[in-house]
Amino acid sequence: MTEALMGNKDTQNTILIPATYRLLIVTILGSALYTILFNVYSTPFLIHAFQPGIIVFLNLALIAYLHKNPQKHIHRVINIYGAILLLTSVPNTLYFVVGAWQSEWLFVEMFPPISGMIILTTTLIILMLPERLTKLVVFTWTLNAAPVLLLLLTHPEELKTPRGYDLLFLFGPASLLILLIIPYQRSLKVHMEKIHFDLQHSKSEAERDFLTDVFNRRGLKSWFNTANPSTKACVLLIDIDHFKSINDRFGHSIGDRVLLEFASRLRTVYQGKHGLARWGGEEFVIVLLNPKPSMIKDIGELFRCSISKLPYKDVGKVTASIGVSKISEMKHFTLMVEQADSAVYFAKANGRDQVALYSDTLEESDTPAD
Repeated sequence: MTEALMGNKDTQNTILIPATYRLLIVTILGSALYTILFNVYSTPFLIHAFQPGIIVFLNLALIAYLHKNPQKHIHRVINIYGAILLLTSVPNTLYFVVGAWQSEWLFVEMFPPISGMIILTTTLIILMLPERLTKLVVFTWTLNAAPVLLLLLTHPEELKTPRGYDLLFLFGPASLLILLIIPYQRSLKVHMEKIHFDLQHSKSEAERDFLTDVFNRRGLKSWFNTANPSTKACVLLIDIDHFKSINDRFGHSIGDRVLLEFASRLRTVYQGKHGLARWGGEEFVIVLLNPKPSMIKDIGELFRCSISKLPYKDVGKVTASIGVSKISEMKHFTLMVEQADSAVYFAKANGRDQVALYSDTLEESDTPAD
């Protein structure tokens, strides 16, 4: 249950984090543009001079805070962003509405062109905030839209202007849109999470061997691509001895069961950080990260003994030949696989059921009969 909840939270964050970055960037760019315009084309209102600049500063601070630890800070950043929206948009709107009610100016002439930004950010915040905060967002929107609509409807001289009609049709339909979005908020989030889960599941299926459920080649490549290219690693190539004979004697279904049991045993041997993949047919690859050079031979022997210690159902004893590469950086993975392949070739040519370490002077031999 805990793992499911953690997975759901990770899925939400995977969607929320990039969306929040984009929202903050759009807000910063829009507010910066307003700051430039209001200072280049000066207005008699002090609120025009400093409010957009404050919004830019606050959102830059939010981006910096989010960048420190996105997974931990994402929900707090969204909540703070909603609070900034409440504390900046509502006072701005009420300031111009109250002034118009007191006949100090015409609202349609003095209200800054920020209605589109208010509508956009409010809609996005509704989609991103937790459901428990939806009422707060609706309340914020009401404090923005209701005074404007009431003023326009009770002042025909303001309404019957191009800007008046523009504001009416902006705030009116937008209010209906927000009311329509709210009931679908949760279902939309669930749908987005399901899409993300399905994509992750499909990716996971494509990166795993269908029989043994360990990585395939593509999966192993994705795994080691997440590591630092300079990380030290060692490759073990493990080849089941006489596997063709097992298939010929007992049938392919028994051979598949041997592969499944073989992979299961490989999973439990080494506790250090490593990757395990079915390389093809009866070959498996293990990538050890940051192994101790003095322990490489012992680790190889540990795998060999664990593989053959107990008999396999219907088959009996199964052994494997193991080739071990030199320790090198992850960026030289292909070279390490070639070294391990040469070493396992040597092990099979010299009696099988053994571990061979690669060296520059590794003795070559003919391919052994299977």
